[in-house]
Amino acid sequence: MQMKNLRAIGALLAVGAFAVMTGAVVFASGTLYYTGQGFTNDGTTWSLNSQRCGLAGQGVANDGGTGQFALNGFVLGDPYLVWVLTVNGASSATLSLPDEGIVNMYKVGGTFKYASKYYSPTQIIGIVYATWTGGPNRATLTVSHGCPPRDGGWCSPGFWKNATDGAWALTGYSKTSLFNQTVVPNYYGTSTALLPPDGPTLNQVLSTPGANTYGAASGPLGLNAFNATGAFLTDQLVGGFDPTKVGVEGACQIDHFGNHKP
Repeated sequence: MQMKNLRAIGALLAVGAFAVMTGAVVFASGTLYYTGQGFTNDGTTWSLNSQRCGLAGQGVANDGGTGQFALNGFVLGDPYLVWVLTVNGASSATLSLPDEGIVNMYKVGGTFKYASKYYSPTQIIGIVYATWTGGPNRATLTVSHGCPPRDGGWCSPGFWKNATDGAWALTGYSKTSLFNQTVVPNYYGTSTALLPPDGPTLNQVLSTPGANTYGAASGPLGLNAFNATGAFLTDQLVGGFDPTKVGVEGACQIDHFGNHKP
């Protein structure tokens, strides 16, 4: 074996011995592709799990107003996403985005964050990736919250399942309201008695994504009980329900806290 190879092996062994003696974990960097954390597909629509719109939401995008990281390249009130890379011990991190290219993330405690423009899941899953220097070789990359663009006419069942009491209050109903006394008959044709005597609550229907547990497609709108519940609740908002918007991501008029989208 050549002398230079022996020297190289010796150097590697020295690094390994240093790591054992000090307890150090020696990793130069890491790369992680985004796989969809922070979004859910309820069978008809992709929904952002935590929607925060309006000036209050934008304040949260700036790390609760502490100035730890900035709103990057868009005007206050624009649709946005907040990215969070959790990788303890790393010294720096970047994020590769479809339109913005590679940007530097902002270190906040044991995480790195970046506020970007809004992207739909099909634009970012398997496409966006983060890289970091130092730290372990395991990390998580998620979208913590954001605000989709305003469209109007369809707040999906997945949206209502994640919505807070502030959003529900705009409808005049609650998660414990009964399906048979609300959604039936104008949005779903027939009542269901699976849970006598008054059928399931709206929340029970919303907690059965994409299935026909509480009734298959029925008149007058041809929706199953799950989607009919979304239609009923949306129709209580200003602007109402638009059947042509079913399945359109971000079509809801409000965010999860009841703020109207700008």
